[in-house]
Amino acid sequence: MAEAAKYGAPILPVDSEHSALWQSMNGENRQSIDRLILTASGGSFRDKKREELEGVTVREALNHPNWSMGAKITIDSATLMNKGLEVIEAAVLYDMPYDKIDVLIHRESIIHSMVEYHDSSVMAQLGTADMRTPIQYALSYPERLPRSTAERLDLAKIGQLHFENVDFDRFRCLGFAYEAGRTGGTILTAMNAANEAAVSAFLQEKITFLQIEDLIERVMQSHNNIQKPDLETILSVDKETRKIVEGMIK
Repeated sequence: MAEAAKYGAPILPVDSEHSALWQSMNGENRQSIDRLILTASGGSFRDKKREELEGVTVREALNHPNWSMGAKITIDSATLMNKGLEVIEAAVLYDMPYDKIDVLIHRESIIHSMVEYHDSSVMAQLGTADMRTPIQYALSYPERLPRSTAERLDLAKIGQLHFENVDFDRFRCLGFAYEAGRTGGTILTAMNAANEAAVSAFLQEKITFLQIEDLIERVMQSHNNIQKPDLETILSVDKETRKIVEGMIK
């Protein structure tokens, strides 16, 4: 972001949540923002209590209720690590403190994210779940090109939209992301690398679903944090963290 500002280059997000935030900020004074609200589907186990996650299978974890994604991000959706990474991205993209970024579980995935302003107004971007829309908007900005074949949002047919606060004891990975984001430095790299290594191990049935969280927590607790790392340091920490997780699993 510093390099972009240095050269006056705009950063246009393509991820649906960050595009929704961006669209909800268009034409508004950023100083008037009270908070950013990222929505999350809740993933494949959103209706399960923590004790019910013991022994869940890879196949069950990959059964996302709303759409089909790649294996890794589907597992991240089930742990809410994907939303934790999006919180970190939002803090960086929009220069927003973590205390002003919230996550809300929204089962229908119709509202892609919201921005609350200090006059109590809330701006939201809605639409059907189709990644082509935010990608196209970034490519065509500031114009909106027509998509005649896109599925249209029919709110009357949907009928109801549901929202729930996130239980941080249930979705511990989201808490890890907030902690890493507030701390800054290489702990962000360590958390991400530990998650990638742990998710890979789960997909290979080397560990259980709940052990993903355990491995990330152990890595973060033992990490020797370095503030303002250069790229070489980041790559080194990433590589070393993956080795540490592999050692823990063995």
